[in-house]
Amino acid sequence: MADFTAKKFVKFYLGGKEIRSHIDAIHACPPSADKLTGDIVEEVVDKINCSGIIAIVSRTRADLNRPRNNKNKEAVDEYRQTIREILEHTRILGNDGRLQRPYLHLAIHGMSSRDKEIEIGTLHSKTCSPEVKEWFVAEIKRHIIKTRADMKFPGDASKSVHRLDYGDNFNTFQIEISRSLRERHQKELINMFSDIIIQFNRRFI
Repeated sequence: MADFTAKKFVKFYLGGKEIRSHIDAIHACPPSADKLTGDIVEEVVDKINCSGIIAIVSRTRADLNRPRNNKNKEAVDEYRQTIREILEHTRILGNDGRLQRPYLHLAIHGMSSRDKEIEIGTLHSKTCSPEVKEWFVAEIKRHIIKTRADMKFPGDASKSVHRLDYGDNFNTFQIEISRSLRERHQKELINMFSDIIIQFNRRFI
């Protein structure tokens, strides 16, 4: 398995420099964890050697999937700094600190036990480009028939900060996965996300 490095609030892995993507699970730590999301991230990282981030603190202590506030600011700062370290590792930041090439961020979350269902959140297209969103939703639907976008879980406002910081080449998708999928079809999910990351790096150059 990939050798993750632990910080205070997250652990992370720097994957291959050529892979312009990372996958994370920032609600992976109990109590109140999104069950198996951390396992999915670790397996994808191990399978294709992409970068990854997993929370090692519960959302009950510091929720990384919320805008920066007095309670979570130290943890959010560490999380955002870790993303910057990954971007610097891929060598696609310009002198102005903006991304020079397209980048994909998959944020893995869990929702209640609906039958084989995924919802993709983009804050109604505020966290990604229209072209990447169209491609990404279609790719998920090829694998998971019951896929929706920007309905019950359109994504947290905190996801928009990355695009503001790094420019329009940063594409974030908050992916809510039903419990039945996480528990019964974990291998298929790992293969799907691995393939999507590989295809993104080939298609969007």
